[in-house]
Amino acid sequence: MNKAICLGEDEKLLFEEGASHFHNFIAVGGYLKLTTKRIIFTTCSTFNYQHELIINIEELTAVEFFKTMFMNPNGLALMLKDGSMEHFIVDDRKSWRERIQSMLAHMA
Repeated sequence: MNKAICLGEDEKLLFEEGASHFHNFIAVGGYLKLTTKRIIFTTCSTFNYQHELIINIEELTAVEFFKTMFMNPNGLALMLKDGSMEHFIVDDRKSWRERIQSMLAHMA
């Protein structure tokens, strides 16, 4: 079941997809959401391992692709200003990158 997220007054949901987030070296299933201000990952309610990740768009520096298991073209890496990186598995990584890069370009 997809968890509802609280959006700010001037914030809109732009895109969402089932995804996995690599957290402590474990791929945790859930939902990745892109809003006009943030990227939000929430785990599925059916998993025992629950966590949420919220990244403000202005914290991002780059969006890159990677292959999971060194062969599956479904990895999306978000580079942050603090030097850290968050890794996700998504089906439509091209759309994710295009949307995020467009938002970053408008902020520059």
